[in-house]
Amino acid sequence: MSWHPFNRNPADQKRTLLRALVNTSVGILAIITVSCSSFPLDHTKTASVALKTPPSTGVSGIFERAAAQHPGESGFAIVPGNREAFTDRMALADFAQKTLDVQYFIWSGDTVGRMMADHVIKAAERGVRVRFLLDDINFKKRDSAAASMNAHPNIEVRIFNPHKHRSLRALEFGANFKRLNKRMHNKTMTMDNSCVIVGGRNIADEYFGLGEEQNNRDLDIVAVGPIVRDISETFDEFWNSPAAVPIESLVDKTYRIEDFRRELATMRSRIDPSLYPFPLEEDLKSLRTRLNTVASRLTWSRAEVIHDTFKSMKNLTIEETVAGQLGRQIREAKKELIIESAYFVMRDEEVEFCRSLTNRGVKVRVLTNSLASNNVIAAQAGHAKRRKPLVETGVDLYELRPDATSVKEFVAPQGKNSISTLHTKALVIDGKKAFVGSYNLDPRSAEINSEIGIMVYSPAFAGKVKAFLDEGISPGNAYHVSVDDAGQLKWETLVNGQLKTWSKDPETSAFQRFKSGVIGLLPIENQL
Repeated sequence: MSWHPFNRNPADQKRTLLRALVNTSVGILAIITVSCSSFPLDHTKTASVALKTPPSTGVSGIFERAAAQHPGESGFAIVPGNREAFTDRMALADFAQKTLDVQYFIWSGDTVGRMMADHVIKAAERGVRVRFLLDDINFKKRDSAAASMNAHPNIEVRIFNPHKHRSLRALEFGANFKRLNKRMHNKTMTMDNSCVIVGGRNIADEYFGLGEEQNNRDLDIVAVGPIVRDISETFDEFWNSPAAVPIESLVDKTYRIEDFRRELATMRSRIDPSLYPFPLEEDLKSLRTRLNTVASRLTWSRAEVIHDTFKSMKNLTIEETVAGQLGRQIREAKKELIIESAYFVMRDEEVEFCRSLTNRGVKVRVLTNSLASNNVIAAQAGHAKRRKPLVETGVDLYELRPDATSVKEFVAPQGKNSISTLHTKALVIDGKKAFVGSYNLDPRSAEINSEIGIMVYSPAFAGKVKAFLDEGISPGNAYHVSVDDAGQLKWETLVNGQLKTWSKDPETSAFQRFKSGVIGLLPIENQL
């Protein structure tokens, strides 16, 4: 019988195929490793900066005149609700006269993502300069759409720290882990350098109550005045950094205005307004008529942008990080520290730090996700490893219920059966100052990703943030985690007015708990 690969012994065939696969993979990895060994990727771009002077007319003029009445201070309001959070961002796009600077970790191609993109594009079409700076984490198979949008003369799209080999992302990530593991987790949207929204929300359905499977409890800040210029400086630093690569450098063809028109028509055809259950146009009209009232109701105070620099992302010893700045503020706590953090992963030294706070009389209260509510089981596993020691230090610990009423009350009809998830990143110190931003209290936020937030030095504003955080730990929203007389963890909450207690993570299966336990044994804590 003549030789033919299909006539060989099946075991030999498998060995041959395996060798070919290994050799091919090694070859690809070698190519990727060599091509990715240097950064930045080969690209050219023109530096640009934020609008120097905000407009004196329109919405920006209202905010600038209000700021002039409060020298040295900026104005702030919290944005706790999904509907307000969506409307306020749409308003920034609709009210913009000169510029929109958009910086997000995730911008999804779902209902929220399409509707918001449509309004930002409408701003560009009336002459507003739009700069999109988006992390590459969520850009799989979306390069063509982004490059088409970039073809508009008033829209520029840059991707932060992108994969060079767009169709081999997983292999490239493994070969160039150190670089590609560093992500831009910032979330800001700035209009005319006069008004900004900063906080925890990405641009996707689940951050605004439209998710079918999960919906998030989250918090943002609207800010006006001098603090906005500080935010813009951080945007410009990342925008002009070597890691911000123009989308046209990542695609293999030149996109023109005709491509933009086709992509825009396709996107608009996929927008289903019925999936957004609130009267957006009425909300925007009402907001426009109330702008003077809105400006007068802002809390005016001194504040500080707390952020990572691009340099600190590359080398933690070069410049101070968010972790360092927040750590210094927390160490100054005298009476009370209230934290709400989606991912709360303490290492041994941080547990001891909490003990030092409680030992000197500082009341420490934390709300984070439960195993049942957490959408990142690895982060939950990291939290669970130190949960009992943390409670034993005197920390008052709460975990979000997967049916939290504060989330369920503000979701679209399609999300009525969704799981409630915590995504807030906020804290209040001594009732005098409050921080809201993108920073989770975990190793990834501290040492790997870039983060940003605002610390507002105002008892009045801190009181508003605290009221939101207090709502999060109410029995309808959270389990209280403590240690029983036998030294074992227990979870308690009210169910139909009756106290219910669990000795294991509530509303979870044995398999969920097993997975969490196994992940907790892996040496990956510094990545969580």
